[in-house]
Amino acid sequence: MDIANSIIGFVKDFGPTVRKYVKYQIHHNNYVSDFQKMQKQLKDRQDVVVANLKTQLKQPGKITNKEVETWLEEAHQEIVEVMIEDLICKGGCFTYICSSRKLDKKTKALNEGIFKQGEKYTNAGVVLVVDDHSIQYCASVFEDKQKEVKHQREKIEANLKTQLMQPGKIAWKKVEDWQEKASQQIAMKVEDLISQGECSSSTNIEEKIEELKRILEKGKEFTNDGVSLVVDDHSIQYCVSAFEEKQKQLKYRKEKIEANLKTQLRQPRKIASKDVEDWLEKVSHQITMKIEDLISQGEGSSSTNLEERIEELKRILQKGKEFTKAGVSLVVDGHPKKGVTLLVEKCIARDNVQEEILQLLREDKVTRISVCGMGGVGKTTIIKQVHNKLLKEPKFAKVVWVKLSKDFDIVVRQKKQFDILKFQKCIARKLGLDLKNEDQDATELAGLLSDTLQQGSCVLILDDVWEPFSLEDVGIPDLVGNNGCKLVLTTRLQQKVARAMECEVIQVKPLLDDEALALFLYKVGSAVLSYPGFKSDIEPFLKQILKKCNGLPLAIGVVAKTMRGKSDPYSWEIADKELSKSEEIVDHLKFSYDHLEEQYKKCFLYSALYPEDYEIPKEELIEFWIEEGFITDERGSRHLMICEGHVIFEKLIDNCMLELVKKKYKGYWLSIHELIENKNKEDRVIMHDLLREMALNMSPQFMMKAGMALEELPEEHEWREDLLKVSLMNNNIREIPSSMSYPKCPMLTTLLLSNNNITTIPEAFFYHMPGLKILDLSRNYKLGRLPSSISKLENLTTLLLENCVSLKEVPSLSNLRGLKKLNISGTSIEELPQSLNMLTNLKYLRLGGRLSEIPGKMLQNLSKLQYLGVDLSIPLKWEEIGRLRKLESLDGRFSTVDDMSFFIKSESEFPNWYRIFVGSYNENDAYNYNKTFSIALKIIVCCHIDICKEPNWLPPDAQGFYIFDCKGVKSLNHISSLQDATDLRYCTVDECDGLEFVVSSNCLKPLQNLESLYLYNLSNLNAMFGEVGVVAKLAPLPVGTFSSLQKIRVWRCGKIKKLLPLRLLQYLHNLRTIKVRDCNQLEEIIWSEYEGGEGALEKLTLPKLERLALVGLPALKSIYSSFSTVLICDSIKAIEIKRCREIESVFGTGFNPLPTLEYLLLGSLENLKSVFDEEALGLAAPRNTFFSLKAIDVFRCHEIKKVFSSGWLLGHFQSLEAMQIYSCDQMEELISSSTYEEKEALEKIPLPKLQRLGLKELPELKCICSSSNMLICDSIKSLEIVDCEKLKRIPLYLSSLDIGQPSSLKQIQVDTKGHWESLE
Repeated sequence: MDIANSIIGFVKDFGPTVRKYVKYQIHHNNYVSDFQKMQKQLKDRQDVVVANLKTQLKQPGKITNKEVETWLEEAHQEIVEVMIEDLICKGGCFTYICSSRKLDKKTKALNEGIFKQGEKYTNAGVVLVVDDHSIQYCASVFEDKQKEVKHQREKIEANLKTQLMQPGKIAWKKVEDWQEKASQQIAMKVEDLISQGECSSSTNIEEKIEELKRILEKGKEFTNDGVSLVVDDHSIQYCVSAFEEKQKQLKYRKEKIEANLKTQLRQPRKIASKDVEDWLEKVSHQITMKIEDLISQGEGSSSTNLEERIEELKRILQKGKEFTKAGVSLVVDGHPKKGVTLLVEKCIARDNVQEEILQLLREDKVTRISVCGMGGVGKTTIIKQVHNKLLKEPKFAKVVWVKLSKDFDIVVRQKKQFDILKFQKCIARKLGLDLKNEDQDATELAGLLSDTLQQGSCVLILDDVWEPFSLEDVGIPDLVGNNGCKLVLTTRLQQKVARAMECEVIQVKPLLDDEALALFLYKVGSAVLSYPGFKSDIEPFLKQILKKCNGLPLAIGVVAKTMRGKSDPYSWEIADKELSKSEEIVDHLKFSYDHLEEQYKKCFLYSALYPEDYEIPKEELIEFWIEEGFITDERGSRHLMICEGHVIFEKLIDNCMLELVKKKYKGYWLSIHELIENKNKEDRVIMHDLLREMALNMSPQFMMKAGMALEELPEEHEWREDLLKVSLMNNNIREIPSSMSYPKCPMLTTLLLSNNNITTIPEAFFYHMPGLKILDLSRNYKLGRLPSSISKLENLTTLLLENCVSLKEVPSLSNLRGLKKLNISGTSIEELPQSLNMLTNLKYLRLGGRLSEIPGKMLQNLSKLQYLGVDLSIPLKWEEIGRLRKLESLDGRFSTVDDMSFFIKSESEFPNWYRIFVGSYNENDAYNYNKTFSIALKIIVCCHIDICKEPNWLPPDAQGFYIFDCKGVKSLNHISSLQDATDLRYCTVDECDGLEFVVSSNCLKPLQNLESLYLYNLSNLNAMFGEVGVVAKLAPLPVGTFSSLQKIRVWRCGKIKKLLPLRLLQYLHNLRTIKVRDCNQLEEIIWSEYEGGEGALEKLTLPKLERLALVGLPALKSIYSSFSTVLICDSIKAIEIKRCREIESVFGTGFNPLPTLEYLLLGSLENLKSVFDEEALGLAAPRNTFFSLKAIDVFRCHEIKKVFSSGWLLGHFQSLEAMQIYSCDQMEELISSSTYEEKEALEKIPLPKLQRLGLKELPELKCICSSSNMLICDSIKSLEIVDCEKLKRIPLYLSSLDIGQPSSLKQIQVDTKGHWESLE
């Protein structure tokens, strides 16, 4: 109660005051709320204005209006900076009253002031911005306009480029001007303009902007659809381009019309119409015109003249259009004048072959020519080129081309008459003959053809002949006399066709490496060289491809066609792998294979077992053919089997399935050695890579991994059960691991493991080869033993262990009853196995190693033995050999002449082939013995014994006789047994110091058949003929002395002074080679005993002499110096003279023309002053004196000052292909002015065939020829001039450049030390 009363009393005392305070508080709160609402409204209005302003500022070149900017600043202050707390006074009621008034006043001020002012900035469409005239903005606008102009220019340039593709158009001048202005404006930079003072204010930049706007506006005209930006071009450059384009169109139309014409001319008795011929002639003239020639002649000096030429080309094109219409005839009835030009591709590097054929055709004495070579080597292409060139030869009235199809053989047994008739009609149609009479038989038609062909000079070309045929049966007239008819044929069969038809043979060889590359690049396009990564990624495959093509144009062309435009290395790798599978190539090559007999096919396929590019020995290959059973022993004679093998060998070569290996030399000046030494022993062959690949693809049962550097046997899966033959020869296989799974090849017949490094063969290796017949382990030098499992190969017929030098024993051979051939020579076997005498079927046995002798009766059971060869260290026992009744070939040694004599006198038949060494033996004699192997089939070699006492020890049919270090021989007449050797062909006498004369005056009768006479190291030899103590100068020689002699060699015979007497030369009609070397006292090669006296001959001929080599003869003064007898050597091909210091002139008195001389080599002739003695020979000498000379090599001849004169060069050296002169200290001039110069000066000296010129180490050489002369060398390929310090001018003139043809010059090597006045 008390509390309530207290409260009531309080209220009564303070109530009015409280009510008044609450009232003022309520009003104050209302003012605060109103102020805050106003601030919020102002903030909202500000946000609206800011949003609108941002939108409007997005317009380029605009900035905020200054008033708007001020309003926004003030509004920001009122909103952010004026705080409610600053307007409220703290205190009592009075304070509230003051604060409320402030708030009310501020709220009204905001509402009436800034808030109301901002209302106009929120109205729709109100502009809050103004234009920005600042320099920064103008710069930005300028750069934007530049970008627009650049984009517009690019668009216009693209359209202009498209329109300029129209021929004869150039850019419109207005377009070019616009492009120029636009480019200038685009290139401007604001910074540069400002720095140069051109744009120091925004006004100046605005002017530039306006200029850009005008350019943009102008550019719009050029971007409209359909607007033309080009006009016609009347400039000379365009006319040149248009002229060349019309030429291309004309050439294309000409080719199309010629193709149609060729088709229509196949109709009988049709020729090209006059209009077509005239049109083709006009076109040929027009398309060969060159703009440079027109300009140089003044005809192309203005566009008007060229436009006239273009109009003429258009008229010719329009005329040609009529000939291309469907159904139009390009031919008329009639007879062709000569023949039809054949379409043929360009022939790379075969100009010399073509020229050789043409040259033979121009000669009256040559009437039949055969172009021979393997399939795909380019025979047809060459002969087509020749055909087209013959059409331009005035000598021939008709040129007839006949292509013999693959099924068109002239001689077929059942169809011979039909095929001849078909062939005759083909020729008749080509000649335009009337064949309406269908009843004409082959005989009547032959007469008609013969009459027609004899009416005028005619060349009949037959392509791809496979069988020889009778010219008379066909109606081809006898190709003799002056009827002018000539026959040219191409064939793969040189012996069968070319030789049988008595043709002059021209052999077409595969291309050389650089020629093959040139052909490939011509066909594939030289752009291949610029492909990215060509050197590293493509070139290795290209080299591999060309290697496999092996110079075969057909293969090169096929690959080039496939690879044109391909820059992907993977494509080239695939081409390398797939080359041999090309159907086009395989079909062409297989055609030759299909023509072979079955026996020859087997022999060819077997040759593929040798490594790639391997030089296969002929004798070894034939032996394998015999061992394989390809050559059967029906005749019972091994010798006849070998003869049959030679026939097959020649047949495969003739069919170009195998290629003879010839020794290769670089350069012409080295090939002279080949000619003189006669080193071209054609006893090895190779298989063309593509033929080898074809053979292996045709032999799926062959495993061929020869020559692949294998170090271990092939994998297990490669030893298939169906394998027949495996060749692993020429590898590096070292061992056959005992852990391997051994091959299971029950059908395997041949295993070739020769030339490896095999050390051991596991016992079980041969377990699963029951059918093995031929096992070749030869030349495994580390093979120490053989597995005994070899003894279980009961079907084995051939076991070859030759040169297994570590092999000391062989297992038992008793079970090998079928063995026919065994070779254990060159082994370390010290004792023959006793089982050897159980090999009763053995026909070939070669023994050697470390055997001291052949045990007695070891050979007595070998009754079928046909060949026995025994190393020289093991003497033969004539009694044992005499029991071998079927022995045909013997190679071994008898210790004494008595043993040899007993063997000859025994009742046994003497072997058909033998090489028997008689005398004591040491290892140094093996060389002399082995080099006689290929000389003859029947040879006797005598060493270190007296052969003069015992008579009748020399076999009467001996063909070769080699005498080495046999005492007591003073002349061949002292060997009494030699009288019986009536078939002697080869005789060599070496290191017989007692020999004074070869024969006495009474010549031995056997020497009349002698073909080769070699005299070596005879220190006391005085002369060829004479009696001991007396030189027989004038004693007459028996008629026929040495009449069969072909080769003479005299080496290191120190006493002989004169070699061949003139009286002997009259019998040497067959002499081909003379070689004399290191005879220090020899003064004269050919000497006359009758000089100026009775018995002297006026003329002497050596009709077959081909090679003369004189080396190391310091006393030699002349080859031949007789004044009374003229020596004629019109077949000589090569002359070599070296180290003969007394020789002063080579060709002078006594020499007649040498029209066949091809190679001349002169070296180290210290006193040589002239090669061609003009004073002795005279300029009036016949112009064919050295017509065939191809190569001259002169070196280290320090006295010679010139080689020949310009007059002689013009008359006699037109076939010269190569010339090399080096290390001649006094040489001043290569070609001097002639002392017998013709009246008219020779300005240009033609050397049409010169390909290589080399001049080295000639310190005094001042000029090649006189300053007024030039050498025309259009065939030059290589030029080498080194260390010729005084030479300032090389006067070569290449006339081919005058007619726009590429030069043949491929290589120039000129010493850079010299200062050249001219290199022409």
